[in-house]
Amino acid sequence: MSPLINKSILMFFTVVLSFFVHAQQVTGTLANSATNEPIAHSPVTLHGGSKQVFTDSNGNYTINVTGTDLLIIGGAKGYYYQSITVDSPATNINIALDPVPIGNNQNYEIRPPNECGSCHPKQHDDWINSPMAKAGFNTWVNDIYNGDGTVGGQGGFVYTRDSKFALSNPNSECASCHQPKGWVEDPFSALDSDVTTPSLSVQHGVSCDICHKVADIDKSKINFPGLFPGAVDFNLPDPGTQVQYGVLGDVDYSIPSLMRGSYQPQMRAELCATCHQDAADPNEDHSYSGVISEPTYLEWLASDYANPNSSNFADCVDCHMGASPDNQVCSVINTPDRSPGTVRNHKIEGSTPVFLENAVELDMQVNTDSSELTVQVTINNNLTGHHVPTGVTVRNMILVVEAWEEGSDPLSNPLIHTGPQVIHELGGIGDPAEGYYAGLAGKFYAKVNHDENGNGPTFFTDATGIQFDNRIPANQSDVTNYSFQLPNHQANIKVRARLIYRKAFRFLVDAKSWTEDGHGNPLADVLAPHYGHLMEFNEQNITAGNSVIPFIRWQGIVFIILLVLGFGVLRLSKS
Repeated sequence: MSPLINKSILMFFTVVLSFFVHAQQVTGTLANSATNEPIAHSPVTLHGGSKQVFTDSNGNYTINVTGTDLLIIGGAKGYYYQSITVDSPATNINIALDPVPIGNNQNYEIRPPNECGSCHPKQHDDWINSPMAKAGFNTWVNDIYNGDGTVGGQGGFVYTRDSKFALSNPNSECASCHQPKGWVEDPFSALDSDVTTPSLSVQHGVSCDICHKVADIDKSKINFPGLFPGAVDFNLPDPGTQVQYGVLGDVDYSIPSLMRGSYQPQMRAELCATCHQDAADPNEDHSYSGVISEPTYLEWLASDYANPNSSNFADCVDCHMGASPDNQVCSVINTPDRSPGTVRNHKIEGSTPVFLENAVELDMQVNTDSSELTVQVTINNNLTGHHVPTGVTVRNMILVVEAWEEGSDPLSNPLIHTGPQVIHELGGIGDPAEGYYAGLAGKFYAKVNHDENGNGPTFFTDATGIQFDNRIPANQSDVTNYSFQLPNHQANIKVRARLIYRKAFRFLVDAKSWTEDGHGNPLADVLAPHYGHLMEFNEQNITAGNSVIPFIRWQGIVFIILLVLGFGVLRLSKS
């Protein structure tokens, strides 16, 4: 076959292939309905979410879809969704999006969660048992703020009594995260600790119409606390301009007086940062430029997990809002058959046993010589998209490394630890059998702040600096080494490494007599056998130790030879 024929055949198939590709395309532009300005880098989605593309810098899109009566939805941050029905192929399918007005309607009533649950029962049922739903009742927060959350709440630090800012800023900003309804209605209001006759703000915690009304988060003010005015644009809609922000991209349901969707991609990470990233305000000028107290968002942002081009990419929603068992979101209308995993549950879990036990990996290497046992422990944070531990600065993690003869007690009769690596006093000073691990072989991990006098730890509101921060960043490892004196006889030796998570410093738990966490669950920090939640565990058995009496080394052998010779000389002298 001649080269000319080959070239002709190739051109023919190229033209045919190009025809079929273009035959499946819908093209057009996404634009502002009021100004006709193009909207760049925003999603255009086939209803159901199986196909989604983003507009280019000029607002143009091309989406490969086949069929008739196709529902295509355009979305963009700051705009209501808009759908259009087309047959493929089609060109010049321009979608005009209405801007969402940011209201400040002081008569708007934040909708109660059960009202949202009437149409979204699954999401409501997930949320009702979540930490978000219980945020307004958190006894630990009440104990730290004004000491009346539990019977022992007046022990230890109480903000309204002990903080440097107790007189100048008595309300603090606790309510901005824990009781946002009251904060939105009355910015800078104090935390309401009345849980006997709780207000709606206490009852609702962090609810549906709080999260889904956040129009914008200013990332340059990411260290501002909660729903801080000017850092967060919270939409209190005027009549007829109702809005619910979300991330699905293919929402076309619209009743302006009841519900109208808007694309808000910041709900996947930055929304979480409003309460999981903040700093102290030592100058009391609302600049929040002090020591970072909640560091989780910026830890994630600095990691490989925040890189969309990385194989590790995952945001807050990916990890903390697991895939819903099915993909339906509404019990009133028929919703599209979205791809599995698109719809997320609303349990919004954090330091649960499943998360803690799948946060890091622990490896332990054990070696011996004639007199010493050496242990190397590696903790690899290769499963979590932020530092471990993270969160408020009382969170901590303790590595306990133990070696003992089989049949002995590892805490009361261990092998003697001869190395310098021991647990910091914040691991608890006292009886190791009751979880006071300070001074034992191991390591204490935390971020520890100090106050203006250099004293620490201090609570984050009063922090002016950091004493130490030895937590493990995402995708990094921490290696520690230990040595133990072997017994003077052969023995079966057990070696164990335990990694234990604690919700608070042990001295604070003791000062406030806490036996439950802030949501009324039994507190692992004070429960045997680990006095904290066991994250990782590695135990090995070896046979080691000296097989002869300890003084029978070369010095002992020389001594015995000399002793025998002495006896020989003595006998000869007598004979």
